[in-house]
Amino acid sequence: MKLIIDVDTGADDAMAILFAVAQCHSGTEILAITCVNGNIDLNNVSRNTLRTLQYADALHIPVFEGAFKPLLSQGNTEDAKNYFGNDGMGNAEWTDPVDTGMVQKENAIQTMIRLTKGNPGEITLVTLAPLTNVALALQLDETFSSNLKEVLIMGGNMEGKGNVSFSAEFNFHVDPEAAAIVLQDLKCPVTMVTWEACLNASISWSIMDELIVSSSSKNMEFFKKVSSNEFKHRDKWAKLGLDDFRSCDWIAMMVLFDSSVCLEYKEVYASVETQGRLTRGSVVIDWLNLQSEKPNVRLAMKLNKEKIFQIMKEFLS
Repeated sequence: MKLIIDVDTGADDAMAILFAVAQCHSGTEILAITCVNGNIDLNNVSRNTLRTLQYADALHIPVFEGAFKPLLSQGNTEDAKNYFGNDGMGNAEWTDPVDTGMVQKENAIQTMIRLTKGNPGEITLVTLAPLTNVALALQLDETFSSNLKEVLIMGGNMEGKGNVSFSAEFNFHVDPEAAAIVLQDLKCPVTMVTWEACLNASISWSIMDELIVSSSSKNMEFFKKVSSNEFKHRDKWAKLGLDDFRSCDWIAMMVLFDSSVCLEYKEVYASVETQGRLTRGSVVIDWLNLQSEKPNVRLAMKLNKEKIFQIMKEFLS
């Protein structure tokens, strides 16, 4: 399997990247990691990505920078900073410096186009961030979508629940126009792992506490560092209804690599609201089949919570 992973690397992207790198021994090849503004500003995104690859001894994987802001709006990373820390990685202290000069000179959007042209029908694009880079690739190259094998999106919602607004998930809320373009214009198979799907597969803090004290592995030490802000302020998140732990980007990556993680899928037609005062960035699903459009998204409806924890435990042990 050939991958391009599009990230806005905070703690959850970092764990997803670390997990994907660990799968490379079994035939997976990560052709590029492309960075976009989201959880944190673009410079920190690329720095965090390189730090993760450095930790995984995988700096051979090239890192590219793309869009530094959304298509139309300025975006708002404050919610993510509050959750993941000002650096996106738990405000942790690191002993090893990161060489940001390793960021490739080619723009991430051009990289996506070049790699898919060179590997038509072979690349799975995994998006763990606002969809600005992907929307721009679709705008710049009319063959981009047809050259992709499939796309896995972590983002959006299916029950109207938001995590940064009344009814929008962060990645779609940051750049609703990009999300709308992507769902409208992608013609390859698209799987979407939504906020609510991850929320329903959350793991209690007490179980996570037990897991943390049970292991001192290298992966666990990295996890504790990048997730420290989430654990430190758990009472604050509980007041917002986020009572338990979840790593949405990591869960999405698990869905890609292990078919038993998702118990149920549903093919639907989905679009994105860009104008609503209270619903901007919210995904609108035609549950009643009122429109003539064919389904454009495969929704992960129900995730296997026990399997997710099993994978997490094995990876961190």
